[in-house]
Amino acid sequence: MNYPIWVVPYLGGPWVIGIISIIHIFISHFAVGGGAFLAAAEILAYKRKNENLYDYLKTHSRFFLIVTTVSGAMTGVGIWFSISLVSPDGTASLIQIFTLAWALEYLFFVAELATAFAYYYTWDKISKEAHLKLAKLYFVFSVFTLVIINGIITFMLTPGKWTESHNWLDGFLNPTYWPGLIIRMLIMGAIAGMYALVTSSRIKDPHFRTYMVRFCAKWLLPIFILGPIVSYFYLKQIPQAAVDTIFTGIQTSGVGNFSVLARALYLSLILSGTIVLFAFFGPYLNPRGFTFRIAILFLICGLSVTGTTEWMRELLRKPFVVYNYMYSNGIRKSEIQEITDSGFLNKGRWAGALAKTPECKGDSGELIYRYQCMSCHTVDGYRSMKRMIGDRDKDAVVGFLKMLKEKEADKNPYHGIMPPLAATDDELDKLATYLASLKGESKDATKIGKLP
Repeated sequence: MNYPIWVVPYLGGPWVIGIISIIHIFISHFAVGGGAFLAAAEILAYKRKNENLYDYLKTHSRFFLIVTTVSGAMTGVGIWFSISLVSPDGTASLIQIFTLAWALEYLFFVAELATAFAYYYTWDKISKEAHLKLAKLYFVFSVFTLVIINGIITFMLTPGKWTESHNWLDGFLNPTYWPGLIIRMLIMGAIAGMYALVTSSRIKDPHFRTYMVRFCAKWLLPIFILGPIVSYFYLKQIPQAAVDTIFTGIQTSGVGNFSVLARALYLSLILSGTIVLFAFFGPYLNPRGFTFRIAILFLICGLSVTGTTEWMRELLRKPFVVYNYMYSNGIRKSEIQEITDSGFLNKGRWAGALAKTPECKGDSGELIYRYQCMSCHTVDGYRSMKRMIGDRDKDAVVGFLKMLKEKEADKNPYHGIMPPLAATDDELDKLATYLASLKGESKDATKIGKLP
């Protein structure tokens, strides 16, 4: 409410973040897991004096460098660009809370990039011992970036003691930090194996290709053996209310949260099971029959699992950006009552300034919609507000909005999945006028696109 709003028709801003983030995560996990793969494979080549393996690593490291530094860097910038536009309040809070952590992460990231370039461009130019040290050094730097980013990501779902102490270290070392870190490291190893299967499937020597394909397939095993155990401890640490939404949802919200979160969970499990079966019966038991096309299918399955799992993790903390602290629309939980009493447009700096512009013409209902609803809804597309309003007239919409103002679960069935409406009665009426106009009930409300 203190920053300009970015309107993304049909798709919605959160999906822009989601699409970019899923691609970036699948690549950035390769950047860390691939570092472990390069170091482990080069150690093996050094001990066995295996020149075939050295030749393979030269080719694979080029593929690794292009994917991680070009695609990874571009999508990383894309994430910052999109979250700053879609959720400026949440982004600003994370920067302010973890200023020191971000600074350290950027230092390690620069060191990681520099080491990656040095690793690739020094093949056959320095001794094998020195080159192996570069592989190990890259792995160390990449793990440190993971160690820092994991603390910030897990904080958003389980801020832990931070909500009371406001000490950044309490938020960083939150309840899900360690299980989250272990899970991600296991996933990164599996993703590294998937990417390596692509390059190893292109090896021309059939005997060496068989050896490398089987070696790469082994990198997928730890996540499927240890993953369920670590995931259990992870789920034990997240808020019980978030876990309940997976299996119970609510009965009055249409299809309910159950069908979204539970189906995402089942899809993730099915895809994961498919990968482990294919990995075992394919590249591990039958490495000679493993082809480049099958390797690409592995990557697609891996991307699908990553996307589904990350989407489910994001849904677990809804309706918050930071669980139990800041809602997805950028309003802090502690501010709800004050805003309700004094007025949303009186408290929001940018929203209040826009309300005084000629475009609003005294009717700020659309403006309130943009700031309080558009973080999750669009007018015509994803989570369509038109479809949600249906055939309700203004009086019905007013009743619905009054229910959303309630902060107790027994009075508001959407409590826990939607932020409470923070508005005075007059602002609520203006919002209702605009929402009802989406179905042609009123001609007085402004339409999307008129506001700056």
